[in-house]
Amino acid sequence: MANQESLILLQNIAKRFGSAEILKGIDLEINKGEIFGLVGVNGAGKTTLMRILLGLARCSRGRILFNAKNLTGRDVQEHFGFLPENFIPPQNLTAREFLNILSLGVRQKEKNAEYLLGLAGLSGQENKYLRYFSRGMIQKFGLCCALIKDPQVVVLDEPTLGLDPPAQENFMDILNNLRAAGKTIFFSSHILYHIERVCDRIGVLNAGKIVFSGTCRDLKAKHNASDLEEAFLREICAN
Repeated sequence: MANQESLILLQNIAKRFGSAEILKGIDLEINKGEIFGLVGVNGAGKTTLMRILLGLARCSRGRILFNAKNLTGRDVQEHFGFLPENFIPPQNLTAREFLNILSLGVRQKEKNAEYLLGLAGLSGQENKYLRYFSRGMIQKFGLCCALIKDPQVVVLDEPTLGLDPPAQENFMDILNNLRAAGKTIFFSSHILYHIERVCDRIGVLNAGKIVFSGTCRDLKAKHNASDLEEAFLREICAN
C-alpha cells in the first residue's frame, strides 16, 4: 500500500465551457508514492481534469496544492511528466534525436535516452525515424518522453491506447516499477482490469463529479460486486 503522505490536493475544482459546467467542484487527494487511477465514461471530464492539473487549462474555480503549497507552473515543469491520450511526436526525427533534444531542454544527460528506450521495450529502435513507428511503438515512446526529466509525478491519459495485450501487461509492470522507485502515478484508463491490478486507490468521475474515492476493494464491497466492472457500473448508475 502506498505512503499516506498527501502530495497533490485538488480542492473544489470546477471548469465551465460557456454555459456547460464540465467539472463541478472536484475534491481529490493523491498520496505520495501511490498509483492513483481515474475512471469514468467518455465525457466524464477525465482529460479536462488532467489538463487543469498540468496547467494546460485553467479552472473556473478551485485550487491545487502540491506539497502543501499552491501548485505553480514551475512545479509542473520541474516535477511532472505527462503522456497525453493522443501523443504525436515529430515525424522527421529518429527516436534518439528527439529524446536527446528533450534531454537538453530539461538538462538531463543524453545517455538517459538509451535507458528509457530500453525500459519501454524499444531497444534497437534508437535510429529509426518516428514516422515509421507503429501506433503501439508511438505510445511506448510517449512514455519515454514523459519520463525524460525523471519526474516525481507521472500523469498518463489512457496510456495503453494502441498497445497489444502483451505490451499492455508490460506497461503495467513498468508502472509498478516506477512506484517502487518512489514515483507518484496518476493515470486514467477504460481498462478496469489494469486499474484493479496496479492502483492503490481510484477515483470514479461521473458527470463532472468525483462520486467515489478509495480502493478497488472498497468499491466492490460497497456494491457487493464480484468484480470492478460490475461495481463501477453500479456506482455511475447510482449517481
